[in-house]
Amino acid sequence: MGYAYYEITRPNGDRIAAGYSVEAVCEAKGCTAKIDRGLAYLCGKDPRGDEHGCSGYFCEQHLYGDNQCETCSAKADAANLWVHPMTGEEFDLRDRFIRAGSRYDTRGIVWRYAGHQCAGIPVLEPVYAHSQRTAHGELRLITDGEWENAATVMYRQMGEQTAKVPH
Repeated sequence: MGYAYYEITRPNGDRIAAGYSVEAVCEAKGCTAKIDRGLAYLCGKDPRGDEHGCSGYFCEQHLYGDNQCETCSAKADAANLWVHPMTGEEFDLRDRFIRAGSRYDTRGIVWRYAGHQCAGIPVLEPVYAHSQRTAHGELRLITDGEWENAATVMYRQMGEQTAKVPH
């Protein structure tokens, strides 16, 4: 199947033409931006709709993180937020984590949410930072010690390296 033109049935039962050769207008209320119904403008990952998006088509101004419309992005943010019951610290379970105080290494291990919880506490699994493939090691609860966002640590280290370079 090519992606220039095809037909889909939306979750509400409407059958529409889709594809990057199908001209359209952004579906955000009040927006008149001209777009196409290609995957670049799709909310989510599947034109028929799925847990990642509503299958609407939106301009760049109305698509947010992970290619989602405002409504779907807000739902994803809420669904992926976990608050530590003892400390009140907020965790975005889409992030990758390393132990607090550790250095980030692209050849090293980071931890990601394994997709399930134990007694309401997210379980983290070790993965290789460079490939996100599962690494050998024990699963950990997010409450086992202190964690930092791996991307934040990486950017902090980059800033430290930049500061050391003579200008």
